[in-house]
Amino acid sequence: MTKFRKIQISDERAQPPYASFLLWLVLFNIILFAFYALVREGYLQKVLEGDRSMISLVIAFVFLAASLHCALYLFRSSGLLLRSAELLDGQRIGGVNDQGNETGVEPDRDGLVDQYVNEMAAATSANAAERRGIDQANYIFEIYVDKLRSPLELGNFVIDVLIRLGLIGTIIGFIMMLQSFVSGPSPTEENIQELLITMSTGMGTALYTTFAGLVASTLLGVQHQLLSRNIEGVIAALIRLSDDGKLALTSATLCGGETRAVSKKTAAEEGLV
Repeated sequence: MTKFRKIQISDERAQPPYASFLLWLVLFNIILFAFYALVREGYLQKVLEGDRSMISLVIAFVFLAASLHCALYLFRSSGLLLRSAELLDGQRIGGVNDQGNETGVEPDRDGLVDQYVNEMAAATSANAAERRGIDQANYIFEIYVDKLRSPLELGNFVIDVLIRLGLIGTIIGFIMMLQSFVSGPSPTEENIQELLITMSTGMGTALYTTFAGLVASTLLGVQHQLLSRNIEGVIAALIRLSDDGKLALTSATLCGGETRAVSKKTAAEEGLV
């Protein structure tokens, strides 16, 4: 069972807002420029002509869809990081600080971080002296961690699919090469060149699809490293918000009043700090 405890983590607020998403934009623009260069020099046309199975085209479409999916969750997780930093700083909902001054910030009332704080506060304050309250808080934490990491699991699955598509293209290419021996005439001095040209079609399919699958999976893996960094930062922020003092502060900030939380004495008895 996961226990809430104080840990040392890097300060995500030191980074510019949406830094990971901006890095993704730079990376994706480099990929688009490389794609444009391939089209301009005619290499992309050679790949499509050499790949009779058209699996390279399928790999390209899957890569594009997965990249946009990664960008969407990078943007969302960057917003969650920013919202977590606001709560850790003690900013009040509605863009008003402790002195009653406008901050110009209007956080989302229905955001994942706000929902987490409210559910944790309800679980710990209602059952502060009971073991089941602590267990319920652990369950809530694990549910939110699974929810945050679900895009990463999907991304890892798509990366694996891209590699397998490349391998399927390799198998199809070798089958096409073998068919040239089975269905074609017996090799002689007169037709050996024609036979080699027929074999090169299958070899091109095998090599192009393998190359496309490896390149696409590698580039998508780099994008998901950025997403993983963001998501782990949000999880670290949730752990900091789960600290009893922070939970009481942020819950009161969200509700506009005082909210009870697990006392430090109770948390110490349960082995949480």
